Amino acid sequence: MKAQHLPAILFVSILMLFTSCEPNAIDGDSNYWNSSTLIRLHLNGKVKTLTSSNGIQTDSYNQDGFITKSVYTSTDGTSTTTYNYASTGELTSTDFVSTIGEGASYSTNYEYGNTGKYVVQHPFHIMMSGLVPELKSSVNQWGRMDYVFNGNTMLLITTSVSDGITYKDTATVLYSGKYPTSLTTTGSFAKDMTYASNGMFLTYTEGFQGTGYYDERKYYFKPDNKFMLTDSVVHNSTNEYGSNHSATKYTYDSKKNVIKEESASGTYDYSYVYDSNDNWTSKTTKYKSAGSSTWGSPDTETRSIIYW
Repeated sequence: MKAQHLPAILFVSILMLFTSCEPNAIDGDSNYWNSSTLIRLHLNGKVKTLTSSNGIQTDSYNQDGFITKSVYTSTDGTSTTTYNYASTGELTSTDFVSTIGEGASYSTNYEYGNTGKYVVQHPFHIMMSGLVPELKSSVNQWGRMDYVFNGNTMLLITTSVSDGITYKDTATVLYSGKYPTSLTTTGSFAKDMTYASNGMFLTYTEGFQGTGYYDERKYYFKPDNKFMLTDSVVHNSTNEYGSNHSATKYTYDSKKNVIKEESASGTYDYSYVYDSNDNWTSKTTKYKSAGSSTWGSPDTETRSIIYW
């Protein structure tokens, strides 16, 4: 697998949570994978704009809760992604323009047609990028991804062009009904995908393997009717230096935000200031190493939210 060429078509959607297609295509509004961007980001209410990272990032949403524009601003320039939707709700294209560095401008177009399937859109970090109802292809100037079903097997075919050379990589995804259960590529895998009745993951394992090494993380999720909440993560790895096993446990407050993250190496503690919609506007993080009784200096992140 020519992984070094894949970034050319790592579509913007993986960063902004590709959350839209025709809302009632499969299962209607009851399925998590038909939910809005706001739900994926654990946001409540009708958010119009969210400004975070000390004003560096501003995201805008329509009244249905789907992202319409994301603007990143730095001292080097600005990058803007615009999300375009059909009248029936599906995301049809994204437009990206950047003045940072040498600048960039391109569009990505999406086509649907894999009826009755929640499609793995990218061969890595499936939990992050999510499943997309009925997605058939993604195309931009750097290349394309095609999602081809044959019974209970889907071929995720990545085609990219670099320096005039065309590269093609294929991941094999196994399905049980409408959901994927495992994925294999050269050097990486995902497996143990199980689901709640609303489509959320119950368990999910991903990792990398090759000659002399193996690394996997298995995620367990809390059942919930709105947000997908990680309960714990178990990490196992083996390489030429030996084996490693660790686990991380998450604790939530009543508003379903993480307040504690515990592992053998130490503990992260999170506290929040909430607005009237139960969205946090200030988040303070502290860390304490295992065996220590002293917390490190706190770090506070703020964000501002405007509602429709």
